[in-house]
Amino acid sequence: MPHAALVTDDLPSFLSAGPAHPTDDRLARCLLRQAQGSFQKWPEGFGGFRASVACQTGDGPVGGRVAVTAQGHVAVDCGNPIVRTLLHDMLATVALDRTPRFFDEGDGRFPISFADAGDASPCRVVHVHARLGALRYHIDAKRRVLAIERITHGLRAVTAFEGFMRTTPGRVLPTQTVSSTWDVATGALLRSESVHDSHRRVEHVWLPSARRIARSGDAPPIVLSLLDHELL
Repeated sequence: MPHAALVTDDLPSFLSAGPAHPTDDRLARCLLRQAQGSFQKWPEGFGGFRASVACQTGDGPVGGRVAVTAQGHVAVDCGNPIVRTLLHDMLATVALDRTPRFFDEGDGRFPISFADAGDASPCRVVHVHARLGALRYHIDAKRRVLAIERITHGLRAVTAFEGFMRTTPGRVLPTQTVSSTWDVATGALLRSESVHDSHRRVEHVWLPSARRIARSGDAPPIVLSLLDHELL
């Protein structure tokens, strides 16, 4: 699995301060731009959507309504506070990931370089020298992001994309994601979450249709389903 290699990475080399003025690598920048561009985005003129909610929890079924605006604002009408929070977090993340933005307004603001030699792994590792902390992208031969790794405030967070579905030509959406966080000082795993996502196309827009969340520990998985999608 992509994230397994990340767990055993050499942390000291990643945490080293590096050069005071890192050199920007044009090829690394181009690769990261293309890899980020492979994720499906909402089309120009997208006005948002609303949908009904049907969720399965350990305490039984939960219903509600959700709406996401073109500006990424999320509204959730649900009587269960835990499900309400999960729905809000899910849709806020989806809106952030799907909203088109210029590369140069995101990671492109910082110097970008390769963090590997290019010959020891089927993936290339691209290092973004961001001000808030170390940031690395693992990119496969198909120019897809397999994992995002960030170290900041003493925590190491890895988001590994372990499954994709093809949407429009040349674009994909994740279907299986594992997010894990470690304490850098001790190496202890603090939390882990496995997410299975499904998506549906409504007219010309790809929207979230279901999410199954399984967290570390003994808590049963929670399934969040969105039905009766309506574009705004």
